[in-house]
Amino acid sequence: MRWIKILTVFVGTLIGVSAQTAHANQFGIDTSDFGPEGVWNNYCEIDRMTDMASCRLYIYRLYENGREVEYVSLSVIPTGGSFAIFLSTSEGLIDSCSIRVDRQDKIDTRMASINMCVFADVTGAQVVEQFRNGSALLVRSNFLRAGRRDVDFTLSGFTRNFEEMQRAMHIAQR
Repeated sequence: MRWIKILTVFVGTLIGVSAQTAHANQFGIDTSDFGPEGVWNNYCEIDRMTDMASCRLYIYRLYENGREVEYVSLSVIPTGGSFAIFLSTSEGLIDSCSIRVDRQDKIDTRMASINMCVFADVTGAQVVEQFRNGSALLVRSNFLRAGRRDVDFTLSGFTRNFEEMQRAMHIAQR
């Protein structure tokens, strides 16, 4: 359950992932709080004190790394008029990350730390626009001492969940 704690710290709240993945169940990992693996989900909560919406879109993948089951997740979090994109992993100290939508040029960030990279502000808005118009996503985590990890995600369902998140945020602003 180490990876759940790490993900919670970096993303800020539990983000939702479901126990329907046979892969996760095979290794005894409970993903019931997160939604189905490989599927875009959105989560919004309206703070009763501020009446502000706190929202995020996310997707995750599990994979075997030797005897361990690791994860890579991607979260899109609105930040005022733009977006921050968080790429989180369970594998350690990251040097940099890249995102490539379809066959477009890759987008890089060196805003990296333990288990996480951030694509912020202008870069985040650029990435979100590519997500809305794309169909496939490749993410790369470059680790300081452990090489790199490439993981594919679908963008199917991203636009629908993005629009749902936008509606929830708009309703909260009224």
